[in-house]
Amino acid sequence: MVQTEQPLLTLVSCLIGSVSSNYSPPLTTTPQNVNITGTAVYSNCLGGGVTSASNSTNALATDYSCLGLLEIGTAPSVLTWNTGETSTLVQTRVAVQGAGLSVTVTHFGSVSSGKFAGATTVRVTEFLNTDLDACYTSGGLARLSGPSTLTVLGLL
Repeated sequence: MVQTEQPLLTLVSCLIGSVSSNYSPPLTTTPQNVNITGTAVYSNCLGGGVTSASNSTNALATDYSCLGLLEIGTAPSVLTWNTGETSTLVQTRVAVQGAGLSVTVTHFGSVSSGKFAGATTVRVTEFLNTDLDACYTSGGLARLSGPSTLTVLGLL
């Protein structure tokens, strides 16, 4: 018996979003304990009976530095939809430093529980005007922000 792959169907597409991350103390090239706070807000979502989503971050990262921004890592988070329902995401983060001073961060993974459980998720954030050179100064890098998209995919 030949098994074929099932195509993925877009359940939700949020093409308008923004992400901001704050680092205290600011990131440098020296590993240190850093409190990371931030928000992600998505609007104009299509599909799945939702129109917007958001999540917030408040975490302590140990031995974290600017180098961590470009490393592969895991990034669990909980999205809250405009309906009040939540989706717990388990995602892998891959960051690529592009031309100039920008970093593209792609999170891919799945919804482990809640609304859309079992679905695949992809979040792409472009940190524009990122001054990674600040990592090499005594002041460090205190904040990143940029546009973001969110897609939730499921099997047909």
